Amino acid sequence: MSKFFDSDQVQTDLHNIFQTYQGIANKTSQLPNMSKEEKLKHIEDCKGLITKQKTFYTRLTLAANEDEQALEMKDRINALSNAFGYQDLTQCMEAMVRTLEQAAQQEIDRT
Repeated sequence: MSKFFDSDQVQTDLHNIFQTYQGIANKTSQLPNMSKEEKLKHIEDCKGLITKQKTFYTRLTLAANEDEQALEMKDRINALSNAFGYQDLTQCMEAMVRTLEQAAQQEIDRT
């Protein structure tokens, strides 16, 4: 068994990430009808989700040194990141944050 994935804290974190994702996904379809303030909040919510994912990925990476299932998960995640042209998930998430910040700036610049 995986000590990492069996941890109550890890399960709580995964549940929290999933709940946050669901909330964001449900609102994304409403973007065209959102006010500027609502769009900017949505962007901040997306950045908050990425922060949670970064924290989890860091913990996963640390656990991969001692936990085979964590290592396998990290390797699968990085393989997917590589398929999209990124070195690892951290680099991918940093690119997502930059894109979100550009979108926020475009929204702010609109009059």
